Amino acid sequence: MRGELNWYYHRIEREQLQRDGISAERVSALWASARACEENLLRILREMPVAAAEARSECKGAVTTAEIQSALEIGTVLVEYFQIGERYLAAIVTRTSVEIVPLTTESSVRRRVQMLQFQIAKFRLGMTRPGRREAPLVTAANRHLQELYDEIVAPVRSRLTGNHVIFVPHGVLHYVPLHALFDGTDYLIDRFTVSYAPSSSILALCREPSTNPCKGALVLGVSDGNAPWILREAQEVAAALPKSRLLLGAEATGQALRELGPSSSPIHIATHGVFRSDNPMFSSIRLGDAYLSLYDLYRMRLPVDLLTLSGCATGLSVVAAGDEILGLSRGLLYAGAKSLLLTLWDVHDQSTAEVMRSFYDHFRDAAENRALALKAAMLAARQRYPHPFHWAPFILMGKAS
Repeated sequence: MRGELNWYYHRIEREQLQRDGISAERVSALWASARACEENLLRILREMPVAAAEARSECKGAVTTAEIQSALEIGTVLVEYFQIGERYLAAIVTRTSVEIVPLTTESSVRRRVQMLQFQIAKFRLGMTRPGRREAPLVTAANRHLQELYDEIVAPVRSRLTGNHVIFVPHGVLHYVPLHALFDGTDYLIDRFTVSYAPSSSILALCREPSTNPCKGALVLGVSDGNAPWILREAQEVAAALPKSRLLLGAEATGQALRELGPSSSPIHIATHGVFRSDNPMFSSIRLGDAYLSLYDLYRMRLPVDLLTLSGCATGLSVVAAGDEILGLSRGLLYAGAKSLLLTLWDVHDQSTAEVMRSFYDHFRDAAENRALALKAAMLAARQRYPHPFHWAPFILMGKAS
């Protein structure tokens, strides 16, 4: 059934890339068949015995506050957002203290996030327009970034001591580049290194030593005519990493990832990402032979220190009840990855390639401190591409150094 589903995905892609025009009727029919297949697959999974899944799981349950604090390095502050009723709050956690700070309302945050998303989408849709002036668009984006800063960061800013901030978002904040929030003069990334975690308990688990018998880096690249810079990105990343193995196009298969991934670190995958808000289990990335989905990641072992997915919207998740996130990041963490470098929206392939090359150059020079390397890469990209669309979508999740 999984093979049948891949057949539908490839047929849909072929129809959408037709040079003689897209047949909306054929695409609609294929999607209807694909969704029926997805539902059948999920039904079968729900009906399967749970014993094997329980044996496979390494979940250790909730982590205590003391364990979370001990996992924080000196100079690190954890900011975990949560909600009680309509009110947003922030828990500020250091190695020696915990403080709860009331913030704004959920409706206000949601409104600000929607306006920011509109500005990002407006910039992306207008990128090919001749003679477009970017300065007013940067100003507009910064205004919304500052409005969010005033509501969720300014009330806790005096408590952000040290040099590294870990954000645990809540609700719509999972879709926000919190490191790009603007105080009117500087972005947060100018003052701190920044990383993220789905929860403080998962952060503590990510700090545990990797069991990966590393034999070098693995780089996969799958490009096409719509994203020609992916090939160059993969080649330059492989050149920047010692003892790397580079697989391109048809060689960059799911089977290669299953066989080589468990003994590789870091792993970098440069390809297209597909975020499925309608059915997050089938959010996926395109490989040389198939689409690798959240469902597939649950069946893999990738106990690596760093795994990068540089494609479009690889860091997006559906936020379910209880602030449970459903997306590729969940599958990668379940597969054993300790640190993820992902994206929050549909990125531009040229600027992304430049950010990735810069990240791995700094990653090597900074003794593999990935938060410091990502900060340096984003600041360098901002010099050439001032709009946050280009430099702000990248998030580091899990272990930061």
